[in-house]
Amino acid sequence: MIGTRLLVTSALFAALITVGTLLPKIPGPTGYYHLGDGFIYTAAIVLGPGPAAAAGALGSALADYLGNAAHWAPWTLVIKGIAGYVVGAVALGKPSRRLVAMVLGAAITVVGYTIATAVIYDPRAALVETAGNIAQTAVGIIVALALIPAASRAFKTSR
Repeated sequence: MIGTRLLVTSALFAALITVGTLLPKIPGPTGYYHLGDGFIYTAAIVLGPGPAAAAGALGSALADYLGNAAHWAPWTLVIKGIAGYVVGAVALGKPSRRLVAMVLGAAITVVGYTIATAVIYDPRAALVETAGNIAQTAVGIIVALALIPAASRAFKTSR
């Protein structure tokens, strides 16, 4: 059973992920680049796998709908949900695994969007987008590394 505090904190992270995905939004060849991954990774470290999967999936998919990219939303729901879950599960209770967990989450995101881009557009478009997705997830890791200490204190977690 999920507690009220965890539910509210997960919803707050979903909102942060939505905003971080929408602003700033840097146009790319088939979509856009954003800072939302940093908030997903932060949520995963602070909240754990289940709440991070929900916050990442819902917040990111909502951003797709609000940002006129609804065709990406089903893909995003799955990709960001899995990435959030994996980061939270690998890092759970092991601060020494945080970076490895985030790199795994980034790899899931890059591979997932490479496949999605190839299906939605064309395999050649996927090759173009992959470099941008690698950069986006790398920035996300840096953002999360900066946010995790303060977020952990704010939400009083020991993850």
